Amino acid sequence: MRRAGAAGTTPPSPSRRPLPPVGRRARSARGQRGSAGSGARRFRGPDGREGRMYTLLSGLYKYMFQKDEYCILILGLDNAGKTTFLEQSKTRFNKNYKGMSLSKITTTVGLNIGTVDVGKARLMFWDLGGQEELQSLWDKYYAECHGVIYVIDSTDEERLSESKRAFEKMVTSEALDGVPILVLANKQDVETCLSIPDIKTAFSDCTSKIGRRDCLTQACSALTGKGVREGIEWMVKCVVRNVHRPPRQRDIT
Repeated sequence: MRRAGAAGTTPPSPSRRPLPPVGRRARSARGQRGSAGSGARRFRGPDGREGRMYTLLSGLYKYMFQKDEYCILILGLDNAGKTTFLEQSKTRFNKNYKGMSLSKITTTVGLNIGTVDVGKARLMFWDLGGQEELQSLWDKYYAECHGVIYVIDSTDEERLSESKRAFEKMVTSEALDGVPILVLANKQDVETCLSIPDIKTAFSDCTSKIGRRDCLTQACSALTGKGVREGIEWMVKCVVRNVHRPPRQRDIT
């Protein structure tokens, strides 16, 4: 037997590592290590404020890449060329969009949706069916839209009065007060089509009902693409400066 006391205590083995601290000493040691580690990871500027660089870069990124989104309705009678116009718009403004064959486009039953980016604006197109039984659904979208593109078949003189009635009903809706309207005289590539003066004369009764808003009647050929870019760029200018209907949301590209 060994005697108890300092002389009889077995010295610790050189290969044995000291045990980790316990109790108050352990908590103190962990606190010091955590404080040092977190301090090394955080950015601290000359004035002692953290995160200033992150905020600056984040704000710059949003400014450079965010898009203000505007909803645009594409309306008009069936067979006016609304969907063809939408396809031409996506092809011209979206570099990676290959597009569908225009010859395969059929009558829209319901809704087609497309997106086009022009500068810092993102246009969300809603192409609605133009059949008489579907026109009653148009006003369901008025309150949410920022602009209207109304397409007229300038080769179909027989249905011009029908198109005028649909336009007149649309333009007098209170839900569209102040919303810019682009009237496209489509199919101008056909030699026998009605001219812009002819269409303006036929729609002259609607002039007083347009009210105080941006409105433009423009020649267009959705099939060849003539007038498509000019019409879209005009619409972008109008919706951006219309303070009464701000963008629906801001998207980051």
